[in-house]
Amino acid sequence: MIRFAGTILALSFMLATAIPALTQDYDTANYRKTMIQMLAAAHDVARNRGLDLSVFDAVAESGDPLYIAPLIDIAYFGRSPDTSRSVLNALNALAGDQLGWQGYFEWAGASDIALPPHYDEFKGQLLAAFVDTEFSRFFPPGVMDSAAVNLVEPVWGGVTVDGIPSLVNARQISPSAARDEGHQFVDFCRDGDCSYPAPDELVFGLSFDGDSRAYPLRLLNWHEMFNDVIGQAPLFDAPAGVKVCDFRAPTVFEARARSGKWALIHGLSAACPRDGWLQLKHIRWLEDEGAFDALPDLAAGEEALETGVAGQVPGRPVMLAYCTLCGAGVLYDVNIADLSYIDLDGTPVELGDTVLEFGSTGMLMRSNKLMYDRNTDTVWNAITGEPAFGPLTTSGLVLDVLPVVVTDWASWLEEHPNTSVLSLDTGFRRNYTNGAAYSDYFNSADLMFPSWQQDTALIENKEMVFALRLQGQAKAYPLAAIIPERIVNDRVGRTNIVIVAEATPEREFFEPGGAAVRAYAREDYEFSAGADDLTLKSDDGRGWRISEEALVAEDGERLNRIGGHLAYWFGWFGFYPDTLVYEAG
Repeated sequence: MIRFAGTILALSFMLATAIPALTQDYDTANYRKTMIQMLAAAHDVARNRGLDLSVFDAVAESGDPLYIAPLIDIAYFGRSPDTSRSVLNALNALAGDQLGWQGYFEWAGASDIALPPHYDEFKGQLLAAFVDTEFSRFFPPGVMDSAAVNLVEPVWGGVTVDGIPSLVNARQISPSAARDEGHQFVDFCRDGDCSYPAPDELVFGLSFDGDSRAYPLRLLNWHEMFNDVIGQAPLFDAPAGVKVCDFRAPTVFEARARSGKWALIHGLSAACPRDGWLQLKHIRWLEDEGAFDALPDLAAGEEALETGVAGQVPGRPVMLAYCTLCGAGVLYDVNIADLSYIDLDGTPVELGDTVLEFGSTGMLMRSNKLMYDRNTDTVWNAITGEPAFGPLTTSGLVLDVLPVVVTDWASWLEEHPNTSVLSLDTGFRRNYTNGAAYSDYFNSADLMFPSWQQDTALIENKEMVFALRLQGQAKAYPLAAIIPERIVNDRVGRTNIVIVAEATPEREFFEPGGAAVRAYAREDYEFSAGADDLTLKSDDGRGWRISEEALVAEDGERLNRIGGHLAYWFGWFGFYPDTLVYEAG
């Protein structure tokens, strides 16, 4: 973005022309200049261009604790023995302790330490110099003035901006096509098993208005996010003819002709033929809303176009933020009505009705993914759905959590035979073998990055919980407690809920899951087991069918599903330390 070009050019000049510090005095009252000198010195050492680290001695002698935050940041990248020794000596002098980088980093987060002026600009320049110039766009001057978090906490997660590429409207295919893909992409077979998906592998399952989709974790472990549109419309073999399939959003098709209020389309959607008829009311035109009237009219004897007009089936825009490190896949509603905000420079911005599209910043906070929206470059907390810093921080926006379940493919397919599933052909080159990504981490008790806010008195860090937040109250349900009970009648905030938990099959390796858990608003009913695993019984004797969107009674009454998600305990507690915890029986 243009507004940051000057910052990058200035940084490049300062790093390229850093003056040997042995011959100059340091004005440590000038925070901006001193932080740039610190960065230049550490960068020179890292690039074998010098070994003058005297600026850190000057910072230590200043006694100014405002330099603690930038020293912690530089310590993360200044891994050479000389730089590390100089930076840690300065930290020890200013903080009066000897904690090492991780110790100081966790202490700074827990202490909410004060930051020096221009720290936001410095942090962007640091990440730009050592990792990727794209980082600077998240740290324009003044961003820390409105930040909802202390900017010392975001830490580089080991990849560039969008180095973990999010999926955007990725191709969905039918289960039968998925089986064929499994044998086509033989590099992704595991121990000779080419099933795709394998019966016991875990998928994120979601369903809205009859459109069910599965997103296998073996793919999402590599991408950690999908942006998609959920919705479908019936496709017919002729106007008012026989329905042949449901054409899914957001697949782009070509409308080539019309007849009455029907359009002949050509497109590729899961389990559908390439050509069929859609009703006009189910079409959103991508270019010209008046495109329909310009199409050839087959009823009038006109010939269909060879190349048609682009359109889509409308649907619900959603985004799954999957933090592999904290085991949480949270599904969010990203359709924002009448979005407006005040930009960092004070300029009012009116975007109108907006669909936010998200990517990965490459940064973490308490070992939790920090994502960003590509509309405004605001950085968001993946597990809370709240802006952390950037233009939308003061907008009051909090993304609504939607229902999603982590379950095994065999169960999902049995309950949703018309489901689609994410294609292995994502457009990216990754090893999509079952268990290929993060397997060592998932199957270890250790964390990969620091998270200062922990409590392992009763629950281990990487024990799985089902997490809910309603009316300002957060509550965690350890899977070890709710799986044996299966049906839990409880209350969160002002909402009476019922939770249904079904254990998923054990495998030789673990991924963030363990149970298919769904929560519903239960009003004043008490629920118990029904006639089979797909039904519940209320205390008035009625049977209720369990569905992805609601509990549905014999007489048609509906109790809506509530958005919740699984997470490692440490990931949930890291941002909801006041959470309640469910205790069995």
